[in-house]
Amino acid sequence: MRLSANAAILAVGLLLGSAVGVRASEYPGWGDTGWVYASKRDCCNSAIAIASQYSEDACTNSGGVPSPFVGGGQRGSCSSQWTQDGNGYVMYRCYGEASIWCE
Repeated sequence: MRLSANAAILAVGLLLGSAVGVRASEYPGWGDTGWVYASKRDCCNSAIAIASQYSEDACTNSGGVPSPFVGGGQRGSCSSQWTQDGNGYVMYRCYGEASIWCE
């Protein structure tokens, strides 16, 4: 059976579209600061930055290109613990999570 010219063009278009149309995906990353002498805010910002870097690295290692964040808002989530050292100074340990879009 012979395909018409229009059907052949449509078939080639669908084939190329499925190969080129790779969808963007997210790569989650996690960060742990360890115990640091910093404010809770700085500790969380550091943990999220570590998580973002791991996420970007996972995207790049998979052959993708990380998409930059739009806007200046917080880019992930953070949980923290605190303790005091022998002199009474507060220390924080923060765990961050972030996902970068990868194309």
